[in-house]
Amino acid sequence: MQYIHVVNGDVAGNTLRQALTQAARPDAVVVLRDDLAVGPISDVDGSGFTRAGFWQRVAPHSNIDFVAEMRQALNQLHGLRQGELEVAIWHGQSPSDQLMLRRAVFHLYQMPQRINEVAMDIRELDVPAPNHLAAIGMYPAAKLARRFSTIAPVSVLRLGRLGYEWQQNVKENADVRLWKGNTLVPAAYHTVDEVILDRAPAQWTPAAQLVASIMGAVEGLQASDWFVFWRCRELIGAGQMVLRGNADSLQTCELRRNLSAGAE
Repeated sequence: MQYIHVVNGDVAGNTLRQALTQAARPDAVVVLRDDLAVGPISDVDGSGFTRAGFWQRVAPHSNIDFVAEMRQALNQLHGLRQGELEVAIWHGQSPSDQLMLRRAVFHLYQMPQRINEVAMDIRELDVPAPNHLAAIGMYPAAKLARRFSTIAPVSVLRLGRLGYEWQQNVKENADVRLWKGNTLVPAAYHTVDEVILDRAPAQWTPAAQLVASIMGAVEGLQASDWFVFWRCRELIGAGQMVLRGNADSLQTCELRRNLSAGAE
């Protein structure tokens, strides 16, 4: 059977396309790129202006048109609704994948007979997963290729629960959504900030090095370097950290705790 495959993120999309090539399958892949685990999502299924504004603050020097990105995601979901092929949603054990799954199910609820899933198990990874989380983009193409035969329909009961959980997460509109105990848990930015301050050294440290050490250190979250560096800049603005060098570039600046702010 031919499917339209849905994944979260460009890395996952590229790997799944490789797996399809290995398996000699002609199926198409739809990549939903938004990391729904962080930032406001109250209007993500509407205008998307608040959501786009968040990403613009996180990555102010990116050349990405975030409003267009929000619009494209809705168009992709609309296209899935209008299609006739079976849909296979791939997800791992990460908040971003799990939120993408719930959002896709919510948008496809009128055609439950077309919704299928592939739930990758963290034990299928070849290497230990940082923070005990594993997104589809972390699996090699060969592992994904073996799973085409395991694509399975989603029960109506599960579809109802997933769609409801998406609506609840949109309503809560938390700063951050963590994946703990197979459940999405709302959290505030200070959950991430506390980890940053706990790991921020007293001596000047390359920002890229500090950010890399924090990306997998927040329980229940696979934080991107964009997001962690933004939280660092917010802490600098609050006087809890200091920066020297080019603040516009993660690769050309250094960070440390503000020793005069009573952070020690």
